[in-house]
Amino acid sequence: MDAIVDLWGLMMKEHMARDPRVRLTDGALVSYRAYASQHLSGADSYLRVAEVNERLAAFCLLSIVRNLPMFLPPRYGYLSDLVVAPPYRRRGIGRAMMEDAGRWLRARNVHSVQLQYYHDNRAGRQFWEAMGFQPYYTRMWLDMNA
Repeated sequence: MDAIVDLWGLMMKEHMARDPRVRLTDGALVSYRAYASQHLSGADSYLRVAEVNERLAAFCLLSIVRNLPMFLPPRYGYLSDLVVAPPYRRRGIGRAMMEDAGRWLRARNVHSVQLQYYHDNRAGRQFWEAMGFQPYYTRMWLDMNA
């Protein structure tokens, strides 16, 4: 879990460097540890890691969530995080993790996945498009303090 939290923190630092709106609380790493730990035992949770030479190369965290009652499908996969450590990027690890996550979802009769990524994360957008994801909706930001 320490390595997962560290890798998540590294990813968030990359996001914060690209967009000043991405800000973490002082206890963000502790909170993320609790969040990820909840997914270790949940029947509707998926947390997998990829290791290279006994080092964490990547992790994927997703869960099956219930859709709002007025929308179909009634359940979908929500991909919270898929993070590949910088030295291991562009080697197919993220793709392999997504393929495994897809098999896990289909085995539970879940056939769609939603995710969100930061607008300025061009590499992330390119990866998700290469994985077959298509734009679905846009979340906007308005700073009421400006």
